[in-house]
Amino acid sequence: MRKSLIALLSAAAVTTGIGLTAAPAQAESEIVKLVSVQNGKCLQPKTLAEGDVIIQQTCNGTHAQQWLIEYLPRNKMHLRNRASGYCMEVRDGAYNGARVDQWGCANISNENWTFGIGNNLLGSRISGTASHCVATPGSQDGLVVELRFCNGNSSQLWSRPAG
Repeated sequence: MRKSLIALLSAAAVTTGIGLTAAPAQAESEIVKLVSVQNGKCLQPKTLAEGDVIIQQTCNGTHAQQWLIEYLPRNKMHLRNRASGYCMEVRDGAYNGARVDQWGCANISNENWTFGIGNNLLGSRISGTASHCVATPGSQDGLVVELRFCNGNSSQLWSRPAG
């Protein structure tokens, strides 16, 4: 019965001139580095362990510094680390100084991110807000990145060259 229904609908589409076309494709994912505009350092997890913090480090081309951007509906995305397989998240809510770490990827708001201001401002989408952004507190290797109220200064801007 199902095959005959499909054949009937296909024949009707051809006879009436209705075309069956797919919706335009949107990029599903891409691999990038997240590089600080302020100091040229790359984001990476401190270790590959679940729950460990995200730090800035001199860019070295390793998988630890590569992030798979997984695009989600409503201009949100997950950032999955290529070496650990964990997603970048904010553990304790959006506030100044909140630590950014990595955790098993899930469909939860503390793992949702967005880019703003010329596609360079990396903002948290915790509970649908976009008031806080990932910021680097200085220029030394190994510094833990944190959330800060979004103001667009260079400590919150991240370029996304291909990984």
